[in-house]
Amino acid sequence: MSALDVPEDGTALLLTDCRLIDGAGNPWVRADILVEGDRIAAIAPPGVLGGRRRRRPPAVVDAGGRYVTPGFVDPHTHSDLTVLSCPDAESAVRQGVTTHIIGNCGMSAAPVVDEHLADQSTNWEIYFARTEDWPWRSFAEYLAAIDATGCGINVGALVGHSTLRLAAMGYEQRRATRSELNVMKRLLRESLAAGAFGLSTGLVYPPGCYADTDELRELVAVVAEYRGIYTSHVRGERETILEAVAEALGLAEEHDVPVEVSHNAPKWGGPPAGENLALIETARARGLDATLDNDTHTDLAPRLSRALPQWLLELGPDALSDVLRDRDTRDRLRREIAADDRPAPGYAGLLKHGRFDRVFILTATDESLLGKSVAAVAAGRGADPLDTYFDLIVENRDAIVGIFDYVPEENIRAVLVHPLSMVSSDGLILPLPESDADVAYWPCSYGEYTGVLERYVRDEPVLRLEECIRKMTSAPAQRFGLWDRGLLRPGLRADLIVFDLERVHDRATNLYPHSYPFENIPPRHSEGIDHVLVNGQPVVWDGEHTGRRPGRVLRAPGKRVRRASRAGVRR
Repeated sequence: MSALDVPEDGTALLLTDCRLIDGAGNPWVRADILVEGDRIAAIAPPGVLGGRRRRRPPAVVDAGGRYVTPGFVDPHTHSDLTVLSCPDAESAVRQGVTTHIIGNCGMSAAPVVDEHLADQSTNWEIYFARTEDWPWRSFAEYLAAIDATGCGINVGALVGHSTLRLAAMGYEQRRATRSELNVMKRLLRESLAAGAFGLSTGLVYPPGCYADTDELRELVAVVAEYRGIYTSHVRGERETILEAVAEALGLAEEHDVPVEVSHNAPKWGGPPAGENLALIETARARGLDATLDNDTHTDLAPRLSRALPQWLLELGPDALSDVLRDRDTRDRLRREIAADDRPAPGYAGLLKHGRFDRVFILTATDESLLGKSVAAVAAGRGADPLDTYFDLIVENRDAIVGIFDYVPEENIRAVLVHPLSMVSSDGLILPLPESDADVAYWPCSYGEYTGVLERYVRDEPVLRLEECIRKMTSAPAQRFGLWDRGLLRPGLRADLIVFDLERVHDRATNLYPHSYPFENIPPRHSEGIDHVLVNGQPVVWDGEHTGRRPGRVLRAPGKRVRRASRAGVRR
């Protein structure tokens, strides 16, 4: 069979001459793999499976000594809406990802209520929200919408705390009343019963940051009723990260639920990664099921205003500009930023520490600014860097985006190699751009997984290949209870990929401003991932997308359980 011939639906596949990596961390072995229907039918030494008699012989695919691994499971994504607008999921599946966990950082696309749809639009604007296009209200209706559309990859969903809070009380900056908290708990129960895997929080973003620990405690107790998971973008990422991680671990331990600490490499101004990792190790020693994930990009590209104190974040462009023009307000902000210990996004730390040389202009109405650091713009104007920062927001009516280089590389490496961590992208399904005009600064969405293989396994090795694959497959699958995926074993679902490590290449390179304007190279799909099967069907074949959408919505059991006492287990 020619490598260009895409097997017909229902055709069994026999992959021969594979260097099989099973996903459990074991050394690769030579083997053949038989796929029938949506499952792995058999794995055997080379040449053994070809002799079986069958009514319809399988299509034989010669892997040619390439690596064959489970499909990658991305435990932290924001594809909640783009899974519907880009159902082929090319940006994910072309880098070998066959499953996305969505609903992270406290943001899920459901449940929603009519009264606060406008608030949901505000919350989702960075991810291209159009709430008028949302036919669902409940979590069950939302999952059904994905089912009806179909997708090139599998999708499992968390329910977001911020989404629950918006549904109950909008953007109110206060403690929830008892009735509002009861609304959140009711919607959470309904979502968990519909198949949500657990609850996520984003405690550095409005409105999640307005919740106190008592509010979270009551919601995590509901998660415990369904044996769900608690995942958290914790309340601090820099100077207060240790206290923030301790809060997440404490909530999970109090209710005996597993906890995943999200993208948790300490940001600029925080402690060394080792102190943070030690907290999680100690919690596990006490008996808490705690793990973490992280992506490997050192930067992010939000609007400049997103790094300002949170009381400004709800203002529209005109109101924000009016506030920032006021000299007294600027003096107040200068004091707040200098003394900043708030639960703010990690990139805000660059303002506190005056590292305007690490904030570059990505988009602005004045194209002469593009690619320059805020420090360079300030020097050219003979102005104070923080004043220049405020001026740029005003001049662009808040429509100015910066690349914040805010995560120390040494922290990323320390988290990546730790045995409790798994690889995530913190990205989302995006269309493949056709020109520079289509470029959105989201390199993690196009090449996170090929980038890790290329850089940290092949070119600058800090990880053994088999251990890297474990962090991308069985570790996140186990974390979310996807027991029939993430490993190559007979009887498990046939999500698998074939790739050539020497050709693996992340084409979505960090389009750093040093080479602006992008050298006419928009982020495009990864290279070196030759075949991708999702539930036994070819979605990428010989490097090209087949147009098939065999992905499935993966649902948690959705059953309330009677919890046995674990008194004395940890103490």
